[in-house]
Amino acid sequence: MLSRQLIIYFLLCLIAILMVKEFSYSPEIFSGSGNPAILLYPFVLLTFSLFGYELFLNLKEAAFKKAVWRNLIVCSLLIFFAACALEYDYYNELIQKLGGSPTNEQSRIYHFPWLNLYTNPIFVNFYTFLIYTSLLTFLTSLYRWKRN
Repeated sequence: MLSRQLIIYFLLCLIAILMVKEFSYSPEIFSGSGNPAILLYPFVLLTFSLFGYELFLNLKEAAFKKAVWRNLIVCSLLIFFAACALEYDYYNELIQKLGGSPTNEQSRIYHFPWLNLYTNPIFVNFYTFLIYTSLLTFLTSLYRWKRN
């Protein structure tokens, strides 16, 4: 089930997540130098897309029994909800550290768009990767379970 390409794309996704984290600024640091991480978004989209496509192909070709597909559906759904809850907590923590949303005058990101040098990790992190992967696994497994 695990192909070499899937592992390579997974590693590239992890590298993309780490790069976005490294090129984003911490809430404690003040910078007005623009958003260097925005240049990484095409790489992020490409790696996530390639990983998702390869995962879809691997799941589509997998020959599991109906019970295994059902277990995959349940597990991927549980991971999806857990990752959503963790992403929500991460979002709230980061916005609190920044002093509020872009509409709050006391916020460090006042008048910035939501995608800025401080909030990049909200959109690209391991939780969003888990949400993406678990949703794709859920939908593909549901399709295969219904088809069997």
